[in-house]
Amino acid sequence: MRNAFLFLLLITAIWVGIEVMNHGMSGAFGGAFARVGLAPAASAADPSLAQRAAGTLDSAYRRSASRADRPAEE
Repeated sequence: MRNAFLFLLLITAIWVGIEVMNHGMSGAFGGAFARVGLAPAASAADPSLAQRAAGTLDSAYRRSASRADRPAEE
């Protein structure tokens, strides 16, 4: 009986871990962790890879344009 209980506990722990890994603490089990206060508070979302790349490209373009607009120094 003890072995069956430990086996079910192990399966449950793996299931919870996979659910949290796939959906995050606030999304796992339909937000159950968020409702009881276990999930961290919502923070500003980090920019995606595409947004960071676009920002880098834009800043490089602006630097290039500002160099082209300056008069040549002798």
